[in-house]
Amino acid sequence: MKKVLVAYATRAGSTREVAEAIARRLEVLGCEVDIQNVQHVKNAAGYDLVVVGTAARMGKVYSEAPAFIRKHARSFGGARVAYFYSGAALNVDTPERRQQAMTALGPMVQAHKPASIGLFGGKVDPAKLAGFWKFSLSWVREGEMAPGDHRDWDAIQNWADELAASPE
Repeated sequence: MKKVLVAYATRAGSTREVAEAIARRLEVLGCEVDIQNVQHVKNAAGYDLVVVGTAARMGKVYSEAPAFIRKHARSFGGARVAYFYSGAALNVDTPERRQQAMTALGPMVQAHKPASIGLFGGKVDPAKLAGFWKFSLSWVREGEMAPGDHRDWDAIQNWADELAASPE
């Protein structure tokens, strides 16, 4: 049985929901899974697989995700490491947008090269946002920043399947 850590950075909760879906799927596939916000992880040692997820704002991943990787990379040992990105930039999935997401993940990749990267659309819920973002997005009605859930749950599940099937 693989022991897995799924850690995530989130602002409005949608990245946590993706992390939870990945964790549930890995459990169904026989993995023992711990799921935590990256800010609450005390020790990342002893896992066969470490999955780290984040979204981004203004083209930059949440700073706590690369900080988590820099802090814990040595403790990963021989664990496989995978990253996922779930964000509004991929609500319109094009090669250019995928490249933007990969660029945003750059600080994480530089801190520790992953074995796998999952790129997924996100969820825009202005009611869960604060201040400037809530006001700004309250006027948007169409396009990638329009309110709605743009996550492809089948793609997320398929990626989790690939992670579980990969050798340790």
